[in-house]
Amino acid sequence: MKLSWLNNSGNEDLIVFFSGWSVEPEHLSFLRTDGFDVAMLHSYDSFELPEINTEKYKNVTVAAFSFGVFIASVSLKGKNISKENFAVNGTFKPVDNSYGIRKMVFEKTLSGLNDETFRQFKRNMFDDDAGFERFENSFKTAETVAGLKKELEFIQNNLGKPVADNNMFGKVLISSNDRIMPARNQIEFWKNCKNEIMESGHFPFYKFESWSGLIELCRK
Repeated sequence: MKLSWLNNSGNEDLIVFFSGWSVEPEHLSFLRTDGFDVAMLHSYDSFELPEINTEKYKNVTVAAFSFGVFIASVSLKGKNISKENFAVNGTFKPVDNSYGIRKMVFEKTLSGLNDETFRQFKRNMFDDDAGFERFENSFKTAETVAGLKKELEFIQNNLGKPVADNNMFGKVLISSNDRIMPARNQIEFWKNCKNEIMESGHFPFYKFESWSGLIELCRK
């Protein structure tokens, strides 16, 4: 997996963000970092965490999004790097008819991935045209379709990996209009954990102006 620093200016507080498939650092560059350093993990091809000196920070928060929730559940199993952990629109069973993306949808996405179907996937990340157009115009994904397909294959080949306990996440945010990972599946998976429903599509970050705004909602 890759590590990209969205801010690395010596703040006391660090956010370690496990991103979702095809969401790159430039897509989140609009979020103010305020008093946080932000380390973004993405482009997954392993569960091995890049070297981040978390011990120099007073507070470390983990936030995970979409497939990043599953990656975090494996990568952080048995580790204690953070004071608090939050999940957004993801589960530990990311490809599952009851708890994640329906298997047929995932397999169809993987087998038929090309420029056009990838564009359709990105459209389904949003519940309105404005959000999709903003995302599409903000940054052209640097990763090739072949690279994106390889990442999906990595996830598919590792779905049986041991994961952490569900309670590793103190709170989960779930988008009511999620067209990628149905809200009902997320709600079922997290039914014994603290969660909050948001009016949004799968990619909810345009609801926020800063990382602190996201973290504040998670802490409520």
